Amino acid sequence: MKNQHLAGFVASVLCFSATVAQAQDYYYLSPDAGPVFRLGIGPSLFEDGKLTQFSGPGIPTTGPVPSKVDFDTGFAFDAALGWAFNKYAALDFETGFIGAKINNVPGYLSDNSRLYNVPFMVNATLSLPIPRTNIIPYVGAGVGGADVVFDTDNFTQNDSGIFVSGSENDVVFAGQVFAGVRFELTRHLSLDLGYKYFATGNPTFSYSPRFGGGPNLDVGFRGARTHSVLAALRFDF
Repeated sequence: MKNQHLAGFVASVLCFSATVAQAQDYYYLSPDAGPVFRLGIGPSLFEDGKLTQFSGPGIPTTGPVPSKVDFDTGFAFDAALGWAFNKYAALDFETGFIGAKINNVPGYLSDNSRLYNVPFMVNATLSLPIPRTNIIPYVGAGVGGADVVFDTDNFTQNDSGIFVSGSENDVVFAGQVFAGVRFELTRHLSLDLGYKYFATGNPTFSYSPRFGGGPNLDVGFRGARTHSVLAALRFDF
């Protein structure tokens, strides 16, 4: 009799365990869950920036700083790898490139000078599929940082004649928001058309003296404020 009760108890436990496992599988393993990979590319418009610092030995403190920075139309590229929890929510890690050539800085000669941003972001995306269509609007936001590079052949302050050349970098905080529409081409491939606003903290670039020792020459800019329109391919595995 005890064996029958024991067998019944074991059977009940096994049935309960199987039910819980099935519930967990249903909860955690949504049919739409899995890895996602995205590649995007498009033009990027930089808001007018500001030269906030140009300081070092021999540079007058009354020189033309701050000064407005005007950019040419830039270029953006991004790549992201992440995980979709279901058809509504996903997280990913993104990197890429957002850069533009400096067109004009009043009071300075800018010869082939560019600012590049290499972001490293963690993004959360909320998708809102439209029933009985292949159209999926989405919104999202990301936080992280950016490795900002100032690359110039010749950036000269007109008043002093002092210049810097070469590449220097600085790592700063960065954030972004984005929105767009995704069109499902197949179960595993989608085409995205989206907008992204990207902003960074203020980078400072420190150039060593060209001849001998002495203080560095520091060049600072207000952080980037960019508006990018991107076409992207998304792969769901």
